[in-house]
Amino acid sequence: MADTVTPAGPVDIAVLGFLEGAEPDGSVATVVAEAVASGAVRLLDAVIVSRGEDGDVTVVDVDDGDAVREVLGLDVDVPGLLGEEDILAIAEAVPAGASAVLVVWENVWAARFSAALDAVGGVVLAHERIDRSDLDAVVAAWGSEERRQA
Repeated sequence: MADTVTPAGPVDIAVLGFLEGAEPDGSVATVVAEAVASGAVRLLDAVIVSRGEDGDVTVVDVDDGDAVREVLGLDVDVPGLLGEEDILAIAEAVPAGASAVLVVWENVWAARFSAALDAVGGVVLAHERIDRSDLDAVVAAWGSEERRQA
């Protein structure tokens, strides 16, 4: 495992759901590994929360075994970053027969961007993330507008 380095860039948390019958095939791990290898992100922590058909919840932390490594393809740099409260909140929402992977990553590219901006006296005046469903709606609206103009 890599030496622990305090995150310097913005940190994101995502909850990836694998509903009943979903089986990770390595494609998620490949994409995560590519993002890390490119230097764009650094994987900080990850936990798998599964709920059996009987309702019992199982939590696999990166320190507890290879399951997270199998899903994401690599080790994390700051295990233990996700707290018990985070994990329990997600566990409550996982339906029977399903699993969720909580993933925490640092946007390393943004830390470098911020340092470069700071070096020239610049500041970020606004920042907002656009949800995928909102982006899809805008793209669909553009397509409708283009068809009307054609």
